[in-house]
Amino acid sequence: MNIIRTEALCESQKNDLLTLQNICQGHDSISLTFPMEEGWVYYLLYDEDRLLSALSAFFNENSEWECCAFTLPQHRRQGCFTMLFEELLKETGENDLIFSVQESCRDTVSTLEAIGATFWYQEHMMSLSASDFSGSALVKGCDAPESISIVKKQSFPDEPVHYVFLAGEKAVGSCYLDSRENSSYFYGFEIPENLRNQGYGRACLSLFLNTYFPQAEAENEEALFLQVSGKNAPAIALYKKAGFQITESLSYYIY
Repeated sequence: MNIIRTEALCESQKNDLLTLQNICQGHDSISLTFPMEEGWVYYLLYDEDRLLSALSAFFNENSEWECCAFTLPQHRRQGCFTMLFEELLKETGENDLIFSVQESCRDTVSTLEAIGATFWYQEHMMSLSASDFSGSALVKGCDAPESISIVKKQSFPDEPVHYVFLAGEKAVGSCYLDSRENSSYFYGFEIPENLRNQGYGRACLSLFLNTYFPQAEAENEEALFLQVSGKNAPAIALYKKAGFQITESLSYYIY
């Protein structure tokens, strides 16, 4: 067996990773993908010309290593991941290693528990269609604390749109919208700390969604997506009132 460490994947290695990823997705019923962006370090375990296991890591702005790994189902519990993990540990020092997994893949969870990684928190992907929003509790009874308007800011057409919510001339909230093919991603929704628990979050979200969906319908966008931490119970409750449904959950383990 041969371990290759690289920071720049060649085309054949990319193809091997895609093959490995597709096999694991089908076997484990997961949607996680293997990162192939710049800045990642890759450890590839080959048996002759066949890729058995792969581990990637990215050193982020929080001084943590974000990690992702796949191993062929028939080669699990044979030490393949451990060989790559030990190579990674040689250069990570005392920094935390963060693994994102779908709990449905019990092999991954068992492997992380075996190396001593512990559960940290969950993040949820949520989606909302126009029909679900129109019948939601948020639409049926949203009494704003005062009249709120929305202002759209965008410097360039390809950039995410920044929305600011105003009560008179006072900013009471903001969010971002990143539009892609047939869908859009809602993120960065925030109400100033001194204005929370006063109804502004509900009012601002309702205003944004009532502004978004007529335009989305005209442009044939299928749904609106967002990602929220499992630790943020108030936000999850608000999004559910708007009609958002959890479509996928990721668990984060820390080593």
